[in-house]
Formats: sequence, C-alpha cells, structure tokens
Amino acid sequence: MANPNVGMMYPVFAPITTHTDGSMPTYGTGFVIQEARNATVNREYQNNPLYGDDRIVDDDNGMTGLTISFEPTGLSDEDRKILFGEEDYGTSGVSGQWVSDNETPYGGFGYIRKMRDNGTKKFEAWITLKIKFQEESMATNTKEGQIQWNTPTLNGRAAGLYVDSSDKQRFQLHKTFDTASAAKSWLNTVLNVPSATT
Repeated sequence: MANPNVGMMYPVFAPITTHTDGSMPTYGTGFVIQEARNATVNREYQNNPLYGDDRIVDDDNGMTGLTISFEPTGLSDEDRKILFGEEDYGTSGVSGQWVSDNETPYGGFGYIRKMRDNGTKKFEAWITLKIKFQEESMATNTKEGQIQWNTPTLNGRAAGLYVDSSDKQRFQLHKTFDTASAAKSWLNTVLNVPSATT
C-alpha cells in the first residue's frame, strides 16, 4: 500500500538550555519558524563491512551524523536572533543587528510531514533533538515584472545525544497522528512551544 509524503507544515525550533547524558534535553521557549517550504534530511552511516571467506561476515553500518537543508518562507529579525545568535547593536544613535563570527546555538527542530496512507491523511511529526543552523548564502534579485519569490535556505548539522540508559546515540524522534492538531500538540509539548504562539 502507498504512503507517500504530500506536504510539509509547522516548522518549530527551541533552543537547548541544558542536557545531561541519560535524559532528554531541556528546551527553552520554542517558536514557529514562519511557514515550511521543504526540508531535505541526509543521514551519514559508517558503511564499514568486515570481509571473511570472500564475503561480508559483519557490517558496522551505524549512523554517524545527520544534516538538514531547510527552507522556510522567510525569517524575521527575531527568528535570526534565536536561530543564528544574532545580537542587537545600538550606540551613538546607530542601531541594528549584528551578523558575526559567533557559533550558532543548538536547539531542537521539528516539523510535520503530511502523508497519504493508502488514500487516508496522516501526519508524521519529526523532531531532530540537537541541531544548529547556518544561512550559508543569501540571494537578492531586482523585480522584473512578476515577483520572484526568494526564500532562505538554512543548513543544519545534528549531534547525537545519549537520552536513556542504552549506549545508543539518538538523533531523531518521530510519531504519526491522525490529525494535524494532534501532531502540533505533540511538537509543542516536546519542544516547549507556547500554544498561544501557534
């Protein structure tokens, strides 16, 4: 039976305030990052087979990393402060917002994948537990007739976390729901997004 992805919605981010090995991270106040356009997840694996007797007898193919390329409909100044660690500037009558060489902060990132499960709508909520984003390029164009919709692309690298008593590094958590509202509620709970802001 078919179960294709047919849409994306509700991208949220919450800064990590604390994390202790063996437990889930604690997130600060989360927020909705405008509207979602697309997200591409790339997972990295060991791919390290052991050969014996002219065949593979074991294979260390565990996951080692994860990157996400994410495109929202845009970013506000407040979004940029939380996602990139940009800082306000104001002195001698001049004010603005700094882009500098500081590291971008880690946080949890989630969104909903709208699915079509054998003709029935389902909603997969995905959370990457620890990731930091960068805006590596910015394109700006003049208007030539119709508007050209330029939207930012954020590139993020995730880090694995030990969140339980196993020795497994956890990268992502996901859960499927029958309604979009239930998926949003789950994301809001895990990533500490105030319901009044959604």
